[in-house]
Amino acid sequence: MSVTLRLAQHDCTLANFDKNLQKHVAYIEQAIRDGIEFIAFPELSLAGYNLQDAAQDIAVHIHDPSLQPLRDLSNHISILCGAVELSDDYGVYNAAFFFEDGNGTSVHRKIYLPTYGMFEELRYFSAGIEAKPFVSRRLGSVGVAICEDNWHLGVPYLLAAQGAKVIFSMSNSPLRIDFTSGELKIAEGWSMMSRTYAMLLSVYVAFINRTGNEDGLSYWGGSELISPDGAVICKAPCFEETALDAVIDFNLVKRARLRSSHFLDDDPRWLNSELERVLKQRR
Repeated sequence: MSVTLRLAQHDCTLANFDKNLQKHVAYIEQAIRDGIEFIAFPELSLAGYNLQDAAQDIAVHIHDPSLQPLRDLSNHISILCGAVELSDDYGVYNAAFFFEDGNGTSVHRKIYLPTYGMFEELRYFSAGIEAKPFVSRRLGSVGVAICEDNWHLGVPYLLAAQGAKVIFSMSNSPLRIDFTSGELKIAEGWSMMSRTYAMLLSVYVAFINRTGNEDGLSYWGGSELISPDGAVICKAPCFEETALDAVIDFNLVKRARLRSSHFLDDDPRWLNSELERVLKQRR
């Protein structure tokens, strides 16, 4: 089975839901015309990143009427995007929304909210507590890790252990240059991490990072799709809005796992037992 995928590497407008929604609709309508089956956007693509107190104002419930254009379009294409979610109990989350066949659901709430350096997400968002795949009619079992989630081994591992064969890494990674070498080390680090997860877990990893400038921060893009053997299938340029197209071919997952069964041989029960032992030692 194969599925045509588009990674929408784009800029968004801080705290302007309507404008960002219009941009999503334009991208999605073009993808439908191009015959794309699944489109994915970066972290907080409907909201912008540095929201601070405005996060509460722009938060939407997954069933909010304002999201109806995405529900309607999802009758023709599967849609994964980033949003500020207002939960049933009025928690505010950095979340991923998924729309397919006219329905919408919140599929992941960011677990690890960074508070180091320029980041202060824990002041404005509640933390998610589950790393759980969702099921797409087109892509099967799918996992989502939002930005900082990827820097913690447990999140992608748990997603793959529960059956995800594609992991979307949705990001708002700001520009940080190594002034000693002049190189974009953060891009090198993200690519190395994505390739490692793909190879060790025998899954596709789709990294979607935004571009543009916002509140003094610049975002570098560099989105890419990694195959289950750790190879870069395609990569978007840095600092440009673009649509990166590729094909997800599940025969490559099959081939990677038949060639090397290291992930299938992994023993979650042993890992759980050892983690319990380590936690007891720390008490």
